[in-house]
Amino acid sequence: MPGKYCPASTAVGVAPPPAAVQTPAAGLLGSEAGNREFVAARNAFDKRDIKALTAARGSFRAGLHDYPLASYVEYWWLLANLGLGNNFAVSNVADFNAFLTTQADGVLAENLRKEWLRALGKLDRWDLFLPEFQRLNIDDADLICHQWRYRIAQGDGSALTEAKSFWTGGRTASDNCYDVFEQLRAAQLVTTENSWPRVRRLLEDNQLADARKSAALIDKLPASFERYTASAGLNPAAYLEKEKLNSRSRASVELFLFAINRVARSDAAKAAAFIEQKGKDLSVADRGYAWAQIAMYGAMQHDPAALGWYEDANVVVLNDAQATWRARAALRAGDWAALRLAVDAMSPLEKREPAWRYWLSRADAAGGNEAGAAKLREALARENNFYGLLAAEESGQLPTPNWKGWRPSAVDMTAVRQRPALVRALLLYQLDMKTEGVREWQFAIRNMNDQELLAAAEVARSAGVPDRAIGTADRTIMLHDFSQRFPTPYRTDLQLQARAQGLDESWVYGLIRQESRFMADAKSRVGAAGLMQLMPATAKWAARQVGMSAFSPQRVADVPVNLALGSFYLKHVLDDLGHPILATAAYNAGPGRARRWRANQALEGAIYAESIPFTETRDYVKKVMTNAWFYSSQAGVANASFKKMIGTVPGRLDNQRGISTLVSAMAPATPAVPAPANE
Repeated sequence: MPGKYCPASTAVGVAPPPAAVQTPAAGLLGSEAGNREFVAARNAFDKRDIKALTAARGSFRAGLHDYPLASYVEYWWLLANLGLGNNFAVSNVADFNAFLTTQADGVLAENLRKEWLRALGKLDRWDLFLPEFQRLNIDDADLICHQWRYRIAQGDGSALTEAKSFWTGGRTASDNCYDVFEQLRAAQLVTTENSWPRVRRLLEDNQLADARKSAALIDKLPASFERYTASAGLNPAAYLEKEKLNSRSRASVELFLFAINRVARSDAAKAAAFIEQKGKDLSVADRGYAWAQIAMYGAMQHDPAALGWYEDANVVVLNDAQATWRARAALRAGDWAALRLAVDAMSPLEKREPAWRYWLSRADAAGGNEAGAAKLREALARENNFYGLLAAEESGQLPTPNWKGWRPSAVDMTAVRQRPALVRALLLYQLDMKTEGVREWQFAIRNMNDQELLAAAEVARSAGVPDRAIGTADRTIMLHDFSQRFPTPYRTDLQLQARAQGLDESWVYGLIRQESRFMADAKSRVGAAGLMQLMPATAKWAARQVGMSAFSPQRVADVPVNLALGSFYLKHVLDDLGHPILATAAYNAGPGRARRWRANQALEGAIYAESIPFTETRDYVKKVMTNAWFYSSQAGVANASFKKMIGTVPGRLDNQRGISTLVSAMAPATPAVPAPANE
């Protein structure tokens, strides 16, 4: 989520609010009475007002049964009553069966089935549970454990085998599953040998309550284990300073490794020092595990020692998280041999990721295997992503997107509009229930072919729902319409602000596409608002900077205001950091972090982006820059170099600004901005 500032004032060219938005508004999909009653029913469900919900159910079953979202009212009534914890699940079987039958092709059925099964399992109503469980398409551990309970009680030995596999797999489990685990223990299938690896994995994943419950099934567990787990979790460095490792006690070893993990998350070098000082008695395998974890966190912290720590971990098989961070450390070090070792350690699925295919091609080229590099590049060049563009340019075949792609006919549009799930999705958007709307939309398009997807995208665009239009057009495989993937709404306002701030219009469009998908009323869970997703505190600060006397938080979502504020902030971070890759990272994670993620010396922009420690920010930067290239192509910039657009990110020790074609025409620098308070 961006840690951004934001301005709004006629001083930066903010136009008065327009009479209408610049994208078509959705027409009224439900009747006025139906919409009003539906919203009231939703409010009743949120309050768990059974009386009001029951009345609403009666209304929709009578006069409003044809309302597109009537099934939601029945669904809420069933869920709310299930939540009371009585025998409703058994006494109202006919209602559940009727809903699951009539709504079998809808998005709500599977979740209702899951919740009904949960209630039936708690009541041990296996006559109802088992047939319905066979119809379940969701992997729900709690429900799986319910059916294991039944099968074990019936003497089904295969259920014990399945449950043991779940136990050793290290998955988190509900209390219901521990009833099963107790039976595994009684059958001597839960042992000390297969329990400690589970506990280690749960501790590693910070599932402390689950780890303690699992450890409690271990014979002769020290009574102090739970207490020490808490202290090691709260202050791992203090725990390591105080407690002496007893290598003959598995509990002591696991607590030591847990504390090492916790320290490494924030300071890998400190964790390495603890291993050197206090971990000498660890087994070779346990030391290898510790070094692999320290190396991974060290790579995320850009510690130059990380590759050496990976060498110390060479006795263990790296998991994908560890291997990918070894690869990123190798990239920052310019060590192609280490990069290849890291990619070789990845799972087949991870190796297929565009990032590793691209960097493996670079490793091949650096090692003189140009034929291997060319083969990897040519396959990757057909993909419209960050690494696909890099590979395409290196292959001399940058794509030429068709901005006048396939367009649906009136017949295509009519056919798509008649799909009930799509009608429900658009009506939910209209009623400001976007979470439900997205779920319905994704359900509606799940099996569409390319032509149907592009027709659905156009329906969404014409209904004023650009996020669904973009997401749907992005799914096509062979038949594309890049104008749907990269729309240019609000162009007059956007151009005004981009030019006023000396920003590249394509970059601003690319950033907005990633931030909000052009949903002007977008609001994040932490309060960022509008096209450029501006935080309230940032907006207030920026308003003061530009001298806006009439600012109010309610104006942040206004399109002209939001564009002015976001552009103003983006220009400030660009001037402060000197490179669009850094400014893009700062827009998402804050300027301080973007600055800290630099190396001492200059890095390729692609290497900087790939080695960003935050997964969200890493993906964000790559997508924004990819978007910017496509928007640049759409604007008519012939054969724009993606590599030059990404450029070189300056190092901490460099005195010069980074190089990128996106900053070549920027306006002179303005005063630096203080870091946001949340950084």
